[in-house]
Amino acid sequence: MKQKRIFLLMAVVGCCLAAGCSKATYYQVYQTNPVDASQCEMKDGKLCHEAGNCLVRYSFFDENGDAGFWFTNNTDSVVYVNLAETFFILNGNANDYYQARGWTTTKSSTITISKQERKNRKKSSFENMEGTSTSEMKASQVTERPVVMIPPHSTKYFSEFRIATREMELCGVKDTPKRGKPQGLSFTQDNTPLTFGNFVTYTIGQKGVKKHIADNFFVSEIINVSGAAMFETVRAVDACGKESGDRVERIRYSTADRFYVIYKR
Repeated sequence: MKQKRIFLLMAVVGCCLAAGCSKATYYQVYQTNPVDASQCEMKDGKLCHEAGNCLVRYSFFDENGDAGFWFTNNTDSVVYVNLAETFFILNGNANDYYQARGWTTTKSSTITISKQERKNRKKSSFENMEGTSTSEMKASQVTERPVVMIPPHSTKYFSEFRIATREMELCGVKDTPKRGKPQGLSFTQDNTPLTFGNFVTYTIGQKGVKKHIADNFFVSEIINVSGAAMFETVRAVDACGKESGDRVERIRYSTADRFYVIYKR
């Protein structure tokens, strides 16, 4: 009995030590601003750049920040987006959207052939016997295209890069804030630690004159938020926009001009 108590005590102590060593989850939330506020404005829940013959929209809100964009062709012609001359630029470093990649896709199919035997010669009845199966595998090569075509009045989504990969160290800011006390720093365009944007090259028609869209952003605020404070409970909304009696949990700070990084402490 005494030995059992010792083992039980050791198990309890081990669980307590494990719980004490487990790390808590925190979120670092980044607020962004366009360098040219008159060029890129918030509309219908997305950051929009209207250029007459096209519309480019952004929504960064995702883990590590989604730098992708929706490109809408507002013309009556096919628009050609030249990925070989389209770049994601992070802190002045250009990253190519076109990377000349290739993929191999496979498709398998199985055909089963069952043998049948007449069960009763006087009656037209059969019973299934052991069958045979044959499998076939087909492989096809897919090559990345340097130019993407967008039909008239249609939209395509381009996504390749993340804005951040890990949390930033904020001098003088606690990285383990309490639930109701997020902490952070604000920045200007001159002292921001992070700038990013997309440079898109396209033509209207295959032989059209090259046009460019350059959207640039900078991080204007970074705050550290506890895991519990990152979520809130709200009333659910149906397809018609009416609140229902159900309550659902949603993530805070969810706007197109923000993104977040998860870290442990």
